[in-house]
Amino acid sequence: MKQFIQKIGRALVACILLLTVNACNNEDNVIGIFTGKTWKLSFIAAEGSYEQFDFWGGDDAARQASMTALSQTGTFVLSFEGSDLTESAGGSFNGRAIRGIIDGKWNANGKNNKLTLSDIKSTQSETDVLARAFVTGLQNAFKYEGDYNNLFIYYKEGQTVKRMGFKPQK
Repeated sequence: MKQFIQKIGRALVACILLLTVNACNNEDNVIGIFTGKTWKLSFIAAEGSYEQFDFWGGDDAARQASMTALSQTGTFVLSFEGSDLTESAGGSFNGRAIRGIIDGKWNANGKNNKLTLSDIKSTQSETDVLARAFVTGLQNAFKYEGDYNNLFIYYKEGQTVKRMGFKPQK
């Protein structure tokens, strides 16, 4: 019985040590999250929602055109290249809405999830409503959440916070 109690005590101590070590690192692996894949937009929603925001104001033909473009390979995509910096990670990014190629610089902090996208340039203006929202989201990004399989980029448009949901493109 004494050996059994000692084994349980050792297992309990091991569990506590493991939890303590894991609790000490609350920082994301930013490079692992952002780089090494092409992110494909799934939706743009109001914060707290997964339902596509209605950018079309009831215009079903415009909505359908946006959804068709969204479903195509190579549209609404982002790729990040970069490295770890002193307290964050960053580098360059490029992407595509529908017609325009977008590029710029990025910096993300794994402790507070702050995201800065800067020096954003687009080769062509977008006429599609969702494509314009995608570009606006990149221009106004302020934070991210995510892991290796999901990326959410938050942006403000007026008083509304929206988030763009991305999945790795297959």
